[in-house]
Amino acid sequence: QCQLLALQRARASAIEQVAGIRVSSHTVVSDMRLAVDFIRTYSTGYIIKEKVLEWKLDTYQKDSSTPPVPEYIVKLSADVYIPEKKSTSLGLEAKLNGGVFRQGEKAAITIRTSKKAKIAIFNITAEDKVIMLFPSDYERENTIEGLFIFPPKNSITELEMSTLTGHKRDAEAFFISAVDDGASGVDFRRFFSPLQPVGLSEFFRRYSEIADYAEDVIISYEVINE
Repeated sequence: QCQLLALQRARASAIEQVAGIRVSSHTVVSDMRLAVDFIRTYSTGYIIKEKVLEWKLDTYQKDSSTPPVPEYIVKLSADVYIPEKKSTSLGLEAKLNGGVFRQGEKAAITIRTSKKAKIAIFNITAEDKVIMLFPSDYERENTIEGLFIFPPKNSITELEMSTLTGHKRDAEAFFISAVDDGASGVDFRRFFSPLQPVGLSEFFRRYSEIADYAEDVIISYEVINE
């Protein structure tokens, strides 16, 4: 978990530099809320290639009254893609039925568009993978206009929240993307296989091919198993 948090912070720093934004002034990642903030930067710029140049395990001590804690330091080389939006606004909005979930609780995503659009829903997992949840072999029709709730009513699909085995807390996210229904040649299933996990940078490398014509929203959340 500590290694992944350090990697997410390094990615956020790379995106900050290229996109000209600032996510957090914290130098030490000590809680899941910061991890959530780091994940949110993935909708600002896309890391399409990365290489870890150095891992270092050090210690950090705020002052003499507090015990030292392990600190992972990572040096990362990354290619960051900033999309140049070329489509008109689809009015994409998305929200989750909570920000913190207990083990076993069910999630639901409410999505709205002001125009007819094709949408896709991805899960950025605590294993540093990305999985396309929708469309899938079970839910193929992904053209919407107006309100859409996933999973839809009477669906066999459920979003049951859980941490990784042995973890008490995890930070994850849903990444929702929409393209104009009239966009030729844009088919999410041409770039991604349903329910097949891919690495984060590989996901965004593929996504960068359609990002200029897409709108996307990222919704970060925590899962607790305590």
